[in-house]
Amino acid sequence: VNQLKRNIEIYIPRIYGSQISTRNIEQAALLVLDIVIPDISCQLSISLCSSVAIRKVNLEYRGEDKVTDVLSFSSEFPGEWQGVELQEENTKIEQFLLPPNQLPTIGEILICFPEAKRGAKKNGSTILKEIALLVIHGILHVLGYDHGNTSDKARMWKIQKRALSEFMELSDNPGPNHPTI
Repeated sequence: VNQLKRNIEIYIPRIYGSQISTRNIEQAALLVLDIVIPDISCQLSISLCSSVAIRKVNLEYRGEDKVTDVLSFSSEFPGEWQGVELQEENTKIEQFLLPPNQLPTIGEILICFPEAKRGAKKNGSTILKEIALLVIHGILHVLGYDHGNTSDKARMWKIQKRALSEFMELSDNPGPNHPTI
């Protein structure tokens, strides 16, 4: 019997650690993975970072010299270059042979903590809910979902809303079968 395995590496700089826990982030990630790819074992990494860090990464990998709330880097789906100068064509993603026990990596997600705080304030939300939303949104991008047109957006938003709702339900009522988040 092939057992489902998920490995989510989470990095939270010490400066933000008192405001959000790895458990919160992991719970949001696992919920959306269970909805979209329920039978697939995988690993991914999620890091919280500063405005300066995300702006640098956004410029380097997307050609946009600005702060954003979340960046997703998929192992399967290349993103679009947003810069003025054309980036050299390097959208081919090589498939690597993995060691026997290693889970396939689906991608990496960077979340700008200061932007998440601003977003929470703007939306009259909590930092917990905003970070969960960005984790879910980022993972959907990693899995190939997008919101470039109306139908794609509707599809993505529907899953996002369901996952966030389930997350908030768990965080409000952590039952005996769920770790406290």
